[in-house]
Amino acid sequence: MAVSSSSLVIYAAANMPEDDSSTAGGAINSGIRVTFADPASPATIQFISTSVSDAQNVVLTGRNAAGAVISETVALDGINPKTGVNTYERVLKCILASPAVGTITVSGTSEAAKVTDIPPLENGFRRPFYDATASAVSTVNLYEKVFVMNNNTTSTLNSATLTEVSNGLYNKINFSLEDAKQATTSVANRTIAPGSTGPFGEGPSGMVGNELTGRDYQGVWMKLTMAAAEPAQNSYYEVQISGTTA
Repeated sequence: MAVSSSSLVIYAAANMPEDDSSTAGGAINSGIRVTFADPASPATIQFISTSVSDAQNVVLTGRNAAGAVISETVALDGINPKTGVNTYERVLKCILASPAVGTITVSGTSEAAKVTDIPPLENGFRRPFYDATASAVSTVNLYEKVFVMNNNTTSTLNSATLTEVSNGLYNKINFSLEDAKQATTSVANRTIAPGSTGPFGEGPSGMVGNELTGRDYQGVWMKLTMAAAEPAQNSYYEVQISGTTA
């Protein structure tokens, strides 16, 4: 069966720091997807699953319209919709207590205003560069790692290439592929450049071996550059995974 676009997923690394002093990178965390998914406008967030077995807690963290970080725990009730009380302008992370049994739809205000889905056996999603802050006096470079994975179990993506999309924060973020697939390289904190990649740029960049076989994955380091005294931005970053498949 051919590799579909839905099979190509960006996952978090084991260490996704929320400050500039904690470890960044490491092995893949295939339970957490990396996304900039947000409600279309400030909204309370609703959860509903396709399985009655998804009666568990979810911790939702984001920012309100004033830019303050807010968080809450919502008790899910399987196929019955449950809505939090906080109003979010943007979502920073959404983490389930245990892997989803069904597909959990995360929506702004109502199921029709879908933000994203949490698939079965996964634990949630989050943004990279959580709470990244510019310096008042100098340029800041921050580095975080994600993984591109082919979730198709049998088919290969040939001529597998990663390209930056010219939208959002594309002029602030460059990327570089790790020198080996499935690498577990980390750095002491996200202010330190990794030594396991080539130069950072906008791409396109071919995966190691120019392919992603079934269930294979490639580490990608991202570099965020912020100028001195740069103001806060509510934006996003996109990459495109392309290739050929039988």
